[in-house]
Amino acid sequence: MHNTVFLNGEWLAAEAAKVSVYDRGFLFADGIYEVVPVYQRRPFLINAHLARMQRSLAALNISAPAADYWQTVINELLARNDLADALVYIQITRGAEKNRSHLPSGSMQATLFASLSPLKVHWHQPQPTAVTLLDDIRWLRCEIKSISLLGNIMLKQQAHQAGFSEPLLQRDGYITEGASCNFFGVRDGVIYTAPKSHLILSGITREHVIHLARELNLELREEAFAVADLAQLDELFLTSSSREVQPIDRIDAMIVGNGQCGPITAQLVAAYHASKRKLCEIS
Repeated sequence: MHNTVFLNGEWLAAEAAKVSVYDRGFLFADGIYEVVPVYQRRPFLINAHLARMQRSLAALNISAPAADYWQTVINELLARNDLADALVYIQITRGAEKNRSHLPSGSMQATLFASLSPLKVHWHQPQPTAVTLLDDIRWLRCEIKSISLLGNIMLKQQAHQAGFSEPLLQRDGYITEGASCNFFGVRDGVIYTAPKSHLILSGITREHVIHLARELNLELREEAFAVADLAQLDELFLTSSSREVQPIDRIDAMIVGNGQCGPITAQLVAAYHASKRKLCEIS
């Protein structure tokens, strides 16, 4: 079972957890979230996830408990739920007021929520999947992990309705990211990925893959690759906490490379699995 959740200091069955209809997360999407993968009850890259969460809170000027508090919450959440492999979801909103107002008052207590969902863990090389090129219609503060995800949802729905697993987003002729992932391209043995900026959410998995690539002495450049150059890519893969390293074989009707998982992507898949075993002490 995995139906015990954390809400404002209480441990409740999920169906019993309630928030005010005046919560600013409900009314305005005024809040942030974080997702942490857990392997065999061991949170993966937890410090990096919690540090990003604090950056998002600071960007919105929301006061909430620090990382140590959330370490304790996550440990207790895992102890109370029967899931060894899971995704921890944390959501923090600015809180609730007595009336709906665009301008928040300074007297609110943040709403704190955490839950678990099952994570299907794989230790093999994933089968490649297909993506579709779409215009990036989202707002211009993508570096904040905001719960305001309407643009992302619209893009993901458009991709899925067309039979693709994820959108490959472009803005002004350059690839930014996906609706819930980062993208990496490989050309002539060099890995490219969009640099940190307000146009992307720099994923914790993205950062970890950059670290792994450098450990493997692979050349990697944090430079956005152009839409005009997509046909020249030898490999393409996406990264996220739930998908880890996912090879891409097709962009719309265009086959990437030879349509298989490329050698550099395969190296990074293997290195990612090795780091899970090492960091989470899985034998």
